Amino acid sequence: MKPMDEIRFILLCLGWIAQIRHLSIDQTLDLFNSHHLIENYILPCFSILKNQSPITIQNELLAILNQNENNLHL
Repeated sequence: MKPMDEIRFILLCLGWIAQIRHLSIDQTLDLFNSHHLIENYILPCFSILKNQSPITIQNELLAILNQNENNLHL
């Protein structure tokens, strides 16, 4: 199990992206999981991300999701 700080941070990220994309938390978690965003980006970069502004984090997450979705359509 991950430390509570990491779990809270993941929940914040899920909430931000869910709100921006007008998705439920479940849909957003599915989206994160399909792109392996938690294990490949959020957790490995947690020590850096936690010190960034929410807008910066949101923009980075959206950029990764958009890039991955665009790659699926190639």
